[in-house]
Amino acid sequence: MFVRSLSAGGSVNEIGNKAHRLSILARYFNVPTGFVVTTRAYDLWKEEGKLPQEVVEEVKDYFTSPYLLEGEFPVVVRSSATVEDSSKASFAGVFESVTGINSFNDLIEGIERVFKSASSKRVRTYMERMGLSGQSRMAAIVQREITPEFAGVLFTRSSTEPEKALVEFVRGSGEELVGGRKSAERVLLPRNPEEVNDELMRELLTVGLEVESLFGRPQDIEWAYDGTLWILQSRDITVLGQNREAGDIKTENWYALKGIPASPGVARGRARFVLDDQPPEEAEMIFGEGEVLVTYVLHAEHYNLFAKAAGIVTKVDSILSHPAIIARELGIPCVVGVDVEAIRDGDEVIVDGNKGAVYVRNPKRVLKGVELWKSSYREDETVRELKEEYLKALEKLSSEELENVIVGAFSLVREHYLMDREKAFNVYYFINWLMEEETPRLLAKRFDVIDIFSRADRGEKPRTNEEERLFEIYRLLKAFINYTDERVRDIPRLLFGV
Repeated sequence: MFVRSLSAGGSVNEIGNKAHRLSILARYFNVPTGFVVTTRAYDLWKEEGKLPQEVVEEVKDYFTSPYLLEGEFPVVVRSSATVEDSSKASFAGVFESVTGINSFNDLIEGIERVFKSASSKRVRTYMERMGLSGQSRMAAIVQREITPEFAGVLFTRSSTEPEKALVEFVRGSGEELVGGRKSAERVLLPRNPEEVNDELMRELLTVGLEVESLFGRPQDIEWAYDGTLWILQSRDITVLGQNREAGDIKTENWYALKGIPASPGVARGRARFVLDDQPPEEAEMIFGEGEVLVTYVLHAEHYNLFAKAAGIVTKVDSILSHPAIIARELGIPCVVGVDVEAIRDGDEVIVDGNKGAVYVRNPKRVLKGVELWKSSYREDETVRELKEEYLKALEKLSSEELENVIVGAFSLVREHYLMDREKAFNVYYFINWLMEEETPRLLAKRFDVIDIFSRADRGEKPRTNEEERLFEIYRLLKAFINYTDERVRDIPRLLFGV
């Protein structure tokens, strides 16, 4: 027999670890219907270079069975390796998955793609880094594809707050979330369902705690909701990699970018950007040993870079994505949700995965030290007028009026630079101090700005009209502070020649 129904189950050696666990879950929870193409079929595929006809016929019988998929599309094919989803190594995102399959020929091709991924360079690199030996045998899970309203990941215990559970979710498919391609809503939940008000979150937590009890340890659960809560897979939460401490690294004179800690440790190196559409082979050629990988979206295809990367910095802010999980397993410091536009290719950076900070040594930003600003501007008539206008606008939470004051201040910098450079620098230091230091301090007296600004960074919607104005102010200030607004991009070159 080359195929088994998912509900029938089988040993890990026969159907792989993921399918084995799903077969157990299917007895108690909602798991999408399907079947498993076994490791025996994989062995024959390796010998012959293609799926033998007898395997294809058996796949067809199971696919058309009225008790399983009834010959209906779309379906998804997922990996189930004998070494996958263990407590020591999750192999998260390392093997192939194929979604959106709408024909039988594509189904057979999808199974072969999953089989082929068992011997990929990505897998070899991962196993070497994890100290695993031998070869993995592969099975392939074929299931009905869910079209969810919401999908996401549940950690039944948060790594930073173990007394709570952590949920990340997106609207639609969860593939982009766990692949690190989409930022998510993030919710910390008390580990008592009775204390959770939201109906879906309460149901998810209840199921998650039951799964944790079933397997005897905290779980990392992928789920989807289309009116029914489906469990797509569950694995033991893997241990974190070895934590590297900051030691003697000094960051006082470096420009700090805030993010979210995704993998602990501290690394230092040259920043090297990998673009979204950059082929993995090309990226490997330009990426040097000990460099820091900086990317907008961390693609699973770039896992081979992990073998050389000292640290990882990404724009997308999911700490539960496959890349973030792998970074933790391999002990690579990782910070997510970072304003990567403020980093240039080749900058020297320090990645602090303990604090969720990235420090940049760059002449364009080295003057952003707080103490430098406070000691470098003096109160004169121009500064007093700017401050009065700025604080009035801030009191009203008027982003439009703040914008006018800031643009006007930088216009004064240009105007004074030709005749009185000391005055130009005075205005420059003052407006930057006002934006980065005084504004958050004043707003913190009235609002929980850390929470509000964090939610703005995650792309959440404001909850009130007042929050909407704060979101606008935050976006405005970030654009001017990082000189990404077209109206101020010339300022660093004008003042510092960079």
